[in-house]
Parts: sequence; C-alpha cells; structure tokens
Amino acid sequence: MIVQINSPIISKLISYPKLEVREYNKRMIDLYTMGVEDAVLEGPIKLGELNILGKGHSGIVLKVNTYSKKTLALKIRRLDSRRKDTLTEVYNQKLANQEEIGPKIIDNTEDLVLMEFISGKGIGDWLQDLTYFNLLTSKNIINIVNEILEQCYRLDVLNLDHGELTRIDNHVIISETNQISIIDFESASTKRKPSNVTSACQALLLSGGPISKKICRFIEHKDHEFLLNHLKKYKKRKNRKNFEDILSIVNGN
Repeated sequence: MIVQINSPIISKLISYPKLEVREYNKRMIDLYTMGVEDAVLEGPIKLGELNILGKGHSGIVLKVNTYSKKTLALKIRRLDSRRKDTLTEVYNQKLANQEEIGPKIIDNTEDLVLMEFISGKGIGDWLQDLTYFNLLTSKNIINIVNEILEQCYRLDVLNLDHGELTRIDNHVIISETNQISIIDFESASTKRKPSNVTSACQALLLSGGPISKKICRFIEHKDHEFLLNHLKKYKKRKNRKNFEDILSIVNGN
C-alpha cells in the first residue's frame, strides 16, 4: 500500500510511538524539505495493521518515494529513544559510506535519516531460501563470508566499530545478486576498539547458532581453537596479513 506522507494513516509512524502534534508538524516540514512524497507500507515488520521495513529501540524504518521518483529508506527517530538525535549515527554511517559500506546517506535532520533503499534479505532468510531450493554450495557460501569479512576489515581499518555484528542476521542484507550490505549504524562508534572481523567470525563460524551451523556445513576449519588463535593474533595486530590468515581458513587453504 502506498499513501501520501501526510496521510493520517501514518501520522503515528512519523511521531512514534505516540502522536505528539508539535513533533509531528516539525517532522512533516522536514519531510517536505527532503522531498519525500509517499510512504510505501511494505516490509517484514508489522506495527498494528501497517507493514514497515524495520523497528528498533531507537527508530523505525519506512520505505518511501520522493518527488523525484526515487525509492529510498527513511529512518525515523522514536520519541522514546534514549538517543537525543541521529547525528552520531549519520556521522558513522557516512564514514562507512566512504568505503562503500552501508546504505548511502542522502539527507538527514536530527530526527530523520533518508538513505539508499537496500533490497534483499537477512543472511538467515537467504540461507533458508537457498537451502529450500537446494542452491547452497561451498562456492556461494565462501564468497558471501569473504565479502562480509572484507567489509568488516575495512570498518576495522576505519577504526569504526559497528557494535552489533554478533547479531549478524539483523545487520547484513544480501541482495538477489548476492551483494552484501552491512546496515544499521545506530550503535556504531569510533571511540571504542573495533571488533568487526572478530564479531562477524563469531556469528558466522563459531557461535553454534542456526546461521553458523549452516555455514559450517560448507566451510570446514580444523577446529575452533585454530580459528580462535588466528582471531586473537588479528585482535592484537589488525594488519592485512593477519586478516588474510583468517580468510585462508575460510577458503580452506
């Protein structure tokens, strides 16, 4: 369903979780200035009778169309968020964008972030779909894991810690053409030691959860201790050689 951005149907989404008229009016002025025309009410998350792209502790995400006919994602800061604005998140995501990581930021205010719309599925659903159609192979699993880890390494080099990659299913999107996007930088920080590669390896190869179990059917590593020792070495010295030693394990070398 597509509705105009000023439709009463979505007023409680613009001012979520409750409608506050002053805040709603302020945000509507910002949305007009940003050129947002319509909300496209679709996505995996349901709020009441409305479908949206995402919902977290600090914001909700809608699919929107602009007056220039672009389809984008709009993140709206929740009124009950413990974060007073979106500015730190925007700064960190723009930093990641410099390395072509994450949805590109298009525009933002203190409460709204307009960004590139990434079409795809979380890695858990991607694995489930390929399993159902018997399309999972060592090659495509290794390629996906390599690309995730490469992006994580570039974040480590930037000294930008994503902060949520142990919960990788909620933070990595895989497109129909197997393009990887790391999303949701609201917990990211440049003020703590980055652990993107180690966190992603934990989620993908070591955790023993559903995602890790499926991946480890196709990526054989000698044992957990062998990989953990290489991760410890990388954690002490985050250079390309130590990172490639981890990749060699993924690639079975």
